[in-house]
Order: sequence, then C-alpha cells, then structure tokens
Amino acid sequence: MTPRPAPRLLLATLLVALLPLAAAAELAGGAAATQVWTENIFGTEPSPGDGITDGRGWLAWSPAPAWRFAANGRLLRFQDNPDLNHGYLTLSAETITGARNTRTRWQAGVSGAWRMNADLYAPFDYRDAVAYVTAKHYLTSSFTAQLRADVSARTYPDQSSEDARKAWLTARLQRSLPTRTSVTLALRTGWKAYLDDARDDAAARELNLQVAQSVSTRVALRSWGSNTHLFQHGDAAAQMAAFDNPLLDEFSFDGNRVGLSVKVIAPWNLAVEMSGERAWLDYPGRPPALYDPVTDKFLISNGLLALGSGERSDAVTRLRLQVERRGARLWGDTRVDLDAALEWNDQASNDLYWQWRGLAGQVGMSVQF
Repeated sequence: MTPRPAPRLLLATLLVALLPLAAAAELAGGAAATQVWTENIFGTEPSPGDGITDGRGWLAWSPAPAWRFAANGRLLRFQDNPDLNHGYLTLSAETITGARNTRTRWQAGVSGAWRMNADLYAPFDYRDAVAYVTAKHYLTSSFTAQLRADVSARTYPDQSSEDARKAWLTARLQRSLPTRTSVTLALRTGWKAYLDDARDDAAARELNLQVAQSVSTRVALRSWGSNTHLFQHGDAAAQMAAFDNPLLDEFSFDGNRVGLSVKVIAPWNLAVEMSGERAWLDYPGRPPALYDPVTDKFLISNGLLALGSGERSDAVTRLRLQVERRGARLWGDTRVDLDAALEWNDQASNDLYWQWRGLAGQVGMSVQF
C-alpha cells in the first residue's frame, strides 16, 4: 500500500497558487531528503532495520516585513514496512511587531496540520490546530525575558474519543555574559484534557537550564539539564489503547535529563557536533508489564498487556555524532545544506516491554532558494 496522495496534491496546489506572488513579495522555499537506517533490539526480540526516506518541501511568503505565511509538506516512506508510510501538510501564518530598536517585541502565529496514513493506519489520521503568542522584552542588550503561551487542539476524524486539547505557558530568561557565556533558564507548565471523559486529564511542570560557552572562534560547549514533574495524571494503564498515547507524549513522565555537547568548526566549513544525554524517567500510573520467561511472552488480559505492581522506570542513554556543511552556494541565491549523523540509544527499563537499544544512521541534503 502507498500513502494517500492528499498531502502531496494539496501542497502542490498551494505552491502553484503562490508562485505568481514571487514578483511582488519575498518568496523563499526549499526541499530536503534524508535517508535513515536503523537497527535495534526491542523488548525480547531483535527488530529488522527500517530504511526510512524522509522527504520535505516548504515555501514561505512575506508580503511585508511583519508578516510570514508558510506551507510545509512531509512524506515518510518505510522500505521494509510500507504500511507505516504517512505524510503531513502544515499551513501557518505569523506576525512580528516592534522594530529592532524597541525593548519589547511581540510575535503571534497560527497553524494547521494534517497527518495522513496508509490505509491500514487510517484511524491514526488527525488534524491539529495551534496558536501561540510571545512577548520578548530586552532588560538590557544582553539580558532578555520572554513569555509565551501555546494552545492546540487535535481531532481524529475516525476516532472522536481521542480528541484532546493542550495548553502550555512558558517563561524564559536569557543572559549573555562578557566571558562569551550564554545562560538560559526556562520554566513551563502545561495542561492536557480529552474531550471524552473516558480519558483522564493531565498537567505537568518543567524546569530547564542551558549553559553555552564559546571556547574559541571554532569551538563551543553546551550543557543542559531539565526536571519534569507530573502534578496531575490519569491511569495510563487504562489508556494503553489510546492513539494519542500518554506514554509517548510530554504528559507521560516525571524525571531528570542532563546533556553535554561539543561543537567544532572544522576545515571546509564543516560543523562537527558530538553530544550525549542521560535521562532517568518514571511513569506515574503505569505499572510494568507482566512477562513469562518460560514462554518468552508477555501476558495478555482482556486483550491488553497484563500489568504488575509498582511503577515503570527507565534510564535512557543517547550518544550522537553529527556532521553538517551549511550554506554551500549552487547558483544565485540557491544554497545547499548537507548533513550526516550517527546515533546510539540505550533504554534500560524495569518493564521488559520497553527495553530497547539500537543504532541509527542518516544522510541528508536540503536545497533552499
């Protein structure tokens, strides 16, 4: 089976409609393709590698300096499992007010997104509507404070019980020091509510700290840490069948993350970044699955995984090496970006079902005009 052509047809129609406007306003766009290979072991069984082709296209139109309209299309194809093929189409509009020399600048935007799957996973099709507003205030030329509010709604045309609303409120302070150090502190809190009472509401608070240090003109260090706490959550075990699965989104876990990266500008204008992250995550309301080592199978109860006592806890290690070559000129204003990456993930869990480790590699190219 192949993905439904709707995302590609809608995007192509939009691009054709906007092209005549290029002479009257600033028009920019591009296309990108990335090839990903993965090999992993999930649970108790090795999973075959998926050759994933990630294709993207985008077009942005600015009729005036304060306005920007954009269209983005994305299509993912899985060579080893075509049933997973799916596509996205996103349309957005945003505005920025306040000249560069003003102390307070406002930015607001709205967007709509469509996900469309192959026939087997058609019930996972959804529609997203998102709106945000940001106020950024310059306390000094090197010290800024920012407030941002995001609200979103997701609907599933074929599964109305999955319809949900989310809201996030974020406060951020950023300071640049004479030592070529940048410090960012952010605090955000969010809420999630399903329209159907069969799903429980959730709420979370997250604290983030990031420190970046320029060592030289070609070397920079960056470290980060975060603490997340769910102060409201549902019975995740009862929501195992949900498409908008709380085990996989931002309202699923408590825990801490720490990370470090080193970025080097190498000869030929190559940017090489080596990074690592460690996370300790707990899943309130989610007991581990019951496993029978004799039969090498997980136990099933009423069509769902049978769950034991306690709470699921994971320790996740992620290592990544990325190489980029950005801004190579082709002709005129057309530029090309090249990138390649290799990433190792190891997720240790007291729930054997969620134990996995794997290696992923990717190469990609994007062209902007």
